[in-house]
Amino acid sequence: MTAKACVPEQRPPPASGGRSAAAAVLTEEQRSYAAENHNLILAFLRRENFSADDYYDIAALGFLRAVKNWFGDAATRRYRFSTIAWNAMRQSIASYHRAETRRRETEQKYLDGVPAQPDLLEETEYNILLHDLASKAGDRQYELAQLRMQGYSVAEVAKKQGMPPHRVRKLLKELYQVYLKLYTTNEKGG
Repeated sequence: MTAKACVPEQRPPPASGGRSAAAAVLTEEQRSYAAENHNLILAFLRRENFSADDYYDIAALGFLRAVKNWFGDAATRRYRFSTIAWNAMRQSIASYHRAETRRRETEQKYLDGVPAQPDLLEETEYNILLHDLASKAGDRQYELAQLRMQGYSVAEVAKKQGMPPHRVRKLLKELYQVYLKLYTTNEKGG
């Protein structure tokens, strides 16, 4: 097997007069036909409830593809051009949506795989609070406070500790009052 030199595909230079690169690949007859039927793009967007600001370019690519097919494939001429154009624009927008969905899914998979960074300030405040509570609370109250700070509800803490919820609330309220006294005293004195 012999290696062939890689030759870039030859394309005509961009058309002058402000025409886009996509328009440059159309013949003069195709460009004229596209210009005559240009209103189909806006009619399609209105009828399908797509914003022209967001979808014009995407629909226009499908429209230009339809123009090329209309002139290049005699079999398509048995249908009205508007039918061919609308199908091409619909396919173009559907392809765009599929690509966007894949992009969002890939982005979400990436974000799901990236471990969340801990908030060091929040973690430090949590540890200081636990330290202060440990110095003022009994063992039982400390366990209850620790479970609540981990996100357990009062009912879950009560079930886990085997006590009624009203008892958990009472012990936590007592601890909260001690904690409040501790901090109001420290703020006045410090």
